[in-house]
Amino acid sequence: MAPNAAPRSGRRAPVGAEVTSGTPAPAAAGTTSGETIEQCIFRNLHEYFANLDGAKPHALHEMVLQAAERPLLKFAMERTSGNQSAAAELLGINRNTLRKKLTEYRIENP
Repeated sequence: MAPNAAPRSGRRAPVGAEVTSGTPAPAAAGTTSGETIEQCIFRNLHEYFANLDGAKPHALHEMVLQAAERPLLKFAMERTSGNQSAAAELLGINRNTLRKKLTEYRIENP
């Protein structure tokens, strides 16, 4: 297994571990060209804190995980035409874990 790669057990990579391939994804609407996923999250967190207007953030960890996990699950399901086994393989998680997360986020097959 490559260094910093997420283990197949479903555990997350260590804090600070690179989660991208190092190659920036194609820029989507509203993103900076050549920006990695990590840079996008960092930029959006800065914007989030700038827009709090003095309010205290709450449950930041869960908010960020949900903001990333939901579109990731939807993408995997769309990419695999709704095939849960293939989506689980793409994500590197167990199919039962995928099913649980799809139910949790109320994501239906495309």
